[in-house]
Amino acid sequence: MRLIALLLGILAIVAVGATIVVDVISTPTPITGQCLLARRILLPDICVNNCSSGFDCTRATRPYLVFFTQAASCMDAVIC
Repeated sequence: MRLIALLLGILAIVAVGATIVVDVISTPTPITGQCLLARRILLPDICVNNCSSGFDCTRATRPYLVFFTQAASCMDAVIC
């Protein structure tokens, strides 16, 4: 019985880890001046752009889990 519980726990950890890897790998690469909303499975949704690293094109946010927020919409056209 303990072995089954251990195997199910390991399987759950592997499934969550694989989902996070898929979330990060599937993030789209926008062209310059474009801002895209990247919808993710487990991680919070984000706005991605091809501007400098400090630029954030998030227009609105919404709650994510209890204490966090995620992107709800992004700016249409970005000049960078």
